[in-house]
Amino acid sequence: MIRQLVQAGKLEDAINELASLHQSLGADTNTLTLLKARLADLSERRLKNLVKQEDLTLEMNRITDSFLYFFENLEERVNTVLGLKYDVSDFDQQVRLKMMRQYEVMEQLGEGASAIIYKAREKSSDKVVAIRALKAIRLVSGKKLAEEPDRGDGVGSVKDLNKIASQIKHRNIIEILSRHESDIPFCTVLEYINGVTLDHLLEVGYFPVRDTVSIIRQICDALYYLQNLGYDHKNLRPSKIIIDHELKPVISVFEIFKDLRGFSRIEKILDDLRYSSPEELRQINQPLDYDKVNQFLMGLLMYEMLTGEPLFGGENVEELMENRKRFFGMPNHRRDVFKRTKLPAGLLKVLQRMLEVAPEQRFSNLMELEKELYKLPIYGERDTELVHESYMRCCAKNRDFISSFYQRLFRDFPEKDYRSKFPKGTAHNRTRKKLRVMILQLIDVGNGHAPSELGRIRHYAGHAGLEKEDFANFLFTLRTEVMENDFFWGKDPALGPAWDEMIAKILEKM
Repeated sequence: MIRQLVQAGKLEDAINELASLHQSLGADTNTLTLLKARLADLSERRLKNLVKQEDLTLEMNRITDSFLYFFENLEERVNTVLGLKYDVSDFDQQVRLKMMRQYEVMEQLGEGASAIIYKAREKSSDKVVAIRALKAIRLVSGKKLAEEPDRGDGVGSVKDLNKIASQIKHRNIIEILSRHESDIPFCTVLEYINGVTLDHLLEVGYFPVRDTVSIIRQICDALYYLQNLGYDHKNLRPSKIIIDHELKPVISVFEIFKDLRGFSRIEKILDDLRYSSPEELRQINQPLDYDKVNQFLMGLLMYEMLTGEPLFGGENVEELMENRKRFFGMPNHRRDVFKRTKLPAGLLKVLQRMLEVAPEQRFSNLMELEKELYKLPIYGERDTELVHESYMRCCAKNRDFISSFYQRLFRDFPEKDYRSKFPKGTAHNRTRKKLRVMILQLIDVGNGHAPSELGRIRHYAGHAGLEKEDFANFLFTLRTEVMENDFFWGKDPALGPAWDEMIAKILEKM
């Protein structure tokens, strides 16, 4: 600001501003002198054993707190008067310094286009939270920091979000706990969700019908809730939906959970082709109805959750475009796609309507869709659901659950040398997904579904030549790993017997 005053020819104003800054710094020097005196006195009493350890710690914390309070006010004053830009070269350290009075920043969770997310612990309560720190910020005329532009990754600009932040109280929307925007970097403290993003669980395989409908229903309710506040959630994606350790979905008004690698340009294009509605890709010059757009997206999510594969598959732009063209332009192909799902008639009817090409042919609004989802008879065989849900909860709690399972198998049965038989136990991409899906197939076989799958399972990924005893070791190891990871194990007395019944049926079929 001082430089701007000089450039504008207002030298007297610039001199007065600098004089004011110098005066304020002089007052703060007195504060520092007082803090140094308190610290020296405490040190002397410690050397003479005149203070108990707990009192020493308490007083040291008080002095630290006073210093940080002084420092933050001084920093804000200097930044405001001088119009300093923030140096992002040591961003992580700056976030930790700013928040250290109240929070212990533990680790980085992810990074988006405009912010970095940290996991932290609130010192006063030991509560685990998430801190969202904005990266691209500068001061404007020594006044309030410039607002972050709308990047299409939430309900609107940060300015808009500030207005509704205190109003957001919904089980399926991450709660904004506090804002720290008096100085840079801007930080927002958010509710911490113990879980993984939906795109990670989709790599595991398909979901039971009951869980799929329940998750989509809850997302509908959250989106409708935001609509009632006057905002549409834009660009919702599996990477922005968190599934917690109870298999409950949680969304955010911020783009906060994203793979640390981020998206390359081509990955972004592929993601848009896979999860965009027809009207979004047309880029027509009129406002989009995000109620209808999000209905289509949730139809895509529902299809992928129920089948384990995206509706629009493909490894490159050409394949994705061709699959979209066939689905939208060839009625016979569209019918075959839905027929292959083998879904109950009521559920299939809802899914088909969500995925209509024309927005006006979808449900009139999210509330109508949610009501239709509530009408569906979605309960299958309870034992199957219990075991399947238990396994999925473990994958939601622990991203490396499959790897942990294989490591336990190798460790508990060294004489079997399973490590050489399962060289791809910790593999990635397609091989890893097939191993995960194989577990779901075993669960279904154990509960009377698709017995023909058993032969294929026995000849996949190193299973050829394994004896019944080996599969028993495999299944009981899986049960043990689930028992240690499932949030509900011990709370639901039906879980253990359901797993035992499933294992017995599989071994009997062998």
